[in-house]
Amino acid sequence: MKDFSKKGFRIANSSPEIKIIYTGFLIFAFIGYFTIALLGCLRVGPNYNAIVSHYRGSDLDEEAFGQPIGQMLEDAHSHAFIEGLILLVLTHLFIGAAVPKRWKFAVVLLAFGSTLADLASPWLIKYVAPGFAHLQMASWAGMETSALLLIGWPLYEMWFKGEGE
Repeated sequence: MKDFSKKGFRIANSSPEIKIIYTGFLIFAFIGYFTIALLGCLRVGPNYNAIVSHYRGSDLDEEAFGQPIGQMLEDAHSHAFIEGLILLVLTHLFIGAAVPKRWKFAVVLLAFGSTLADLASPWLIKYVAPGFAHLQMASWAGMETSALLLIGWPLYEMWFKGEGE
């Protein structure tokens, strides 16, 4: 953590031991984002109708009950804590990369904004309007896109870009 307090810190200049630790974390983060994308597609569904049916239930399918509020609260509670912590670490590693400030700002904003939209959209779908399923789909795209950048860019800089470049 001392490295982040140094002016001009770049992740590419970290010691090999620190790079291994960061790489391990980034690999686990990638696995986490990959599996959450699969879970979203398998449990909720990859399209508008499946998402609406998951949260609101369906008049067409007697077995498609809406998501109970207790389950929604549990999901929101655990996701808010873990996603906040993961983004805290990922964005710090990304900020340590040699990325133009505008890109840093945009990617960090996309990451936090899409994750917040992902937390809010189930509630909006269930209690406001089914059209918020579009927000859910957009949030998933934003989360996965930002995750690839937050994970991929630091890995590239640590292992494939020379120090000080």
